[in-house]
Amino acid sequence: MPSRISQLASSPLITNFAITASQRAIRPVGQFIAPLCEVPDINFRYKVYTDKNRFKVPDTKRQPGGKVTRLGFSASDAAATLEPNALDFPIPNIDDLSDESLGFAIMEGQSIIADSGALALENEIVTIAQAAALASPLTVAADFSDDGVNPIAVLDKMILAVKKAAKNGAQIKILFGTTKFQQFRDNAYVQKKFVIASGAQAKNGVGVISPNIDDVSGLLIFNPEVQCSEMVIDTSADGGAENIQFLLDTVCIVFASSATPNRMDPSFMKTFARMGGFFKPGTYTTEDQRDQVLKMDWTTLPSVTNTAAVAAVK
Repeated sequence: MPSRISQLASSPLITNFAITASQRAIRPVGQFIAPLCEVPDINFRYKVYTDKNRFKVPDTKRQPGGKVTRLGFSASDAAATLEPNALDFPIPNIDDLSDESLGFAIMEGQSIIADSGALALENEIVTIAQAAALASPLTVAADFSDDGVNPIAVLDKMILAVKKAAKNGAQIKILFGTTKFQQFRDNAYVQKKFVIASGAQAKNGVGVISPNIDDVSGLLIFNPEVQCSEMVIDTSADGGAENIQFLLDTVCIVFASSATPNRMDPSFMKTFARMGGFFKPGTYTTEDQRDQVLKMDWTTLPSVTNTAAVAAVK
């Protein structure tokens, strides 16, 4: 006979709540860099684009009786398997809880699990993206805290280079590391773009408005989407004093990406996931039969699929 927690967790109300919680929990930065790309099965193939295997626009013209260009996957394409992930959340002493209280406890546990899982996924995505960007031959070093450096010109040049490298007109996006954005907004070239002649912030008729992340797009060619990573991690060893650092700090990543990628498009990076939603809630009973446990399983695979469509300013 199913347990109380299993019966409640499988009810339409709680199931819909779990689905909604998992969707809300998806972090914006992770989705920004590596949008979800659904695949039909755990094992799949996808196109990988490199300097030697470049993206080409397919020829759709067909002569009467002539051959048609075929799109598909072959043995030369990358083979991959989605990676299993899971988190558990025990709910002790459920016999002391009413059905209403147990339902609320299940909802709370599902929210916590979904948020923690999404946080781990974003950590993985940003780490992979940063390594790939720093390895790009288009990557340059530029100190935005130096007022002799024009960050706008540096980024415009990089945007054009990545646009050409992507070869399909994919939208350009920019992800700032936290300190890199602070240096960008305080740079003299950037500040000059926000001089005001009068107003509450003006002094002697002239003032400066410090730009926020939403103002950056309008300064750059093609008006790219721009976000800033604010995620922090503790880099200390277990048992040592905490050492909190920004996950993406003094690096700015410029990349080409479709907001709705598929397995064949040349976006820089994608998060492959099983079709039909990848967060799967459930329950089980501990081996000693004492506690009921909420579980969340998901299968994903963040992957760099076009090494040419990315660069970084470090």
